[in-house]
Amino acid sequence: MDDTLVPEVLQMIGQVVPDGVSIAISDGSSYLYYRPSSVIDLKIRPGDLVPEGSATYQALQEMGKVGHYVESRVFGVPYYGLSLPLVNHGRVMGCITAIYAPQALPLPAQEPRLSFLIGKDEDGWRPIQLHEIVFISSNEGKTFLHTANGTYANKYSLGELETILPSNQFVRCHRSYFVNLEAIGFIHPHFHSTFLLEMKDKHKTRVPVSQTYSSSFRQLLGF
Repeated sequence: MDDTLVPEVLQMIGQVVPDGVSIAISDGSSYLYYRPSSVIDLKIRPGDLVPEGSATYQALQEMGKVGHYVESRVFGVPYYGLSLPLVNHGRVMGCITAIYAPQALPLPAQEPRLSFLIGKDEDGWRPIQLHEIVFISSNEGKTFLHTANGTYANKYSLGELETILPSNQFVRCHRSYFVNLEAIGFIHPHFHSTFLLEMKDKHKTRVPVSQTYSSSFRQLLGF
């Protein structure tokens, strides 16, 4: 896409894209323009390569419009992207992506999400209410729900849980951890601008916040 067309394109889409939506414009491989919103910011810079797994990447691969939920591993925060590529005679000229926060998905009303997850221990299975879960961890491909009363295995991967759990209650802070925001007791500074979260379980478990998630975590909690 010719860079000189970007201002004209933005003028057009500005009339149809609501406030709170970020906009990214790319050619066939890298971003040409990015406009963050006050609601969600992926920290994209012009010249950055379009990463595999992003909504833009998916649209470029399929050469068609896509609506794609993207996990936080791609940009550090999860988002929902609506991407539309410009294809001319079978050649991709560029792509424009509208970026929404997960809680503002432009989708039809969905069935209410579960208020519990199933945990398994040596005695069997039991429903665990979400408010009972202090944090969730993953180790060697297995997922564990940690509560005040014990630890239970769960069948979902962390990537799957990212689409199931309410984002206003559970936050991914590390590739191997989710935390219940209401169960954070204290935040300890750690090396290289990262943090350790002291949880409100009987062991006062410390859960790491990695560099990948530290910026979005601080933005979410406001410190």
